[in-house]
Amino acid sequence: MKHLLKSVTLVVTAVALSFGIQSCSSTKPIEKNNLAGYWVLKTLNGTEATTAFEGPIPSIEFNFTDSLIAGSAGCNRYFGGFTLNEKNEFAAPQLGSTMMMCFQKNAEPEFLKALGTPNLVLVLNKDGVLQFTEGEKVLLQFEKGEMAKENSGVQPVSLDNLAGSWTLSSFTGEDLATLFSDRKPTMEISADGKIFGFAGCNTYRTNFTLTENTVAFGPVMSTKMACPSLQGEDKFTSALATPLQATINGNTLTFLKDGNVVFEFSKTEDAVVNSLDTTPIE
Repeated sequence: MKHLLKSVTLVVTAVALSFGIQSCSSTKPIEKNNLAGYWVLKTLNGTEATTAFEGPIPSIEFNFTDSLIAGSAGCNRYFGGFTLNEKNEFAAPQLGSTMMMCFQKNAEPEFLKALGTPNLVLVLNKDGVLQFTEGEKVLLQFEKGEMAKENSGVQPVSLDNLAGSWTLSSFTGEDLATLFSDRKPTMEISADGKIFGFAGCNTYRTNFTLTENTVAFGPVMSTKMACPSLQGEDKFTSALATPLQATINGNTLTFLKDGNVVFEFSKTEDAVVNSLDTTPIE
């Protein structure tokens, strides 16, 4: 009888320990409200952010409505989709970024690589520090901060905020002055899905559809003026042949393909290109 009771006691103890271990090891999902706001990088791979970056310190913002993250990478802006499950497992496999020339010392490539690491786990510790961990290693630490007044953050695109007049400010790292010697291309977007503008020599017109953040352009029609060079115009209109992802950061409209920036446009006054709408297209 004693032997039987002892065996039963051992089984009960083992079951209790098993439940205890499962309870201790279970991960409580981080509430979305606790991730709201503007986060500033504290450490990158164990190095203080102020040591790794002489200029602006990287940041991150979560947009759970559209499953987007965005922020500064130290010099350029980055943005892209992300997933976060109930185990606090985080993934952002295809981040895009602007392509500005950076002169101050920064660890921007290391930052973007760390943020794009597969199978990261988010931890919000008791001090309010947000950690991105890979196994036992802490790759990134963020703490709550205040957004600079001029930094409006990346917004998901809509027919309303796409509408307006835009002027090309960058094009896949090309020298705009070489491609477009007289005048930069423009894009006038209307809320009913129409686009017209200047392509570098000729005026052009097309339409578009918006699905989530993807813009699909229709066939491009243009005038047929003779120009010394159509190299830039041909590259510009050819880039509109495939669907592009779009995002808006303040007055900057960015188009991406497979996470790589194709175009960037700056908001301009409507009157600049409105006259192009009446140009006949052959």
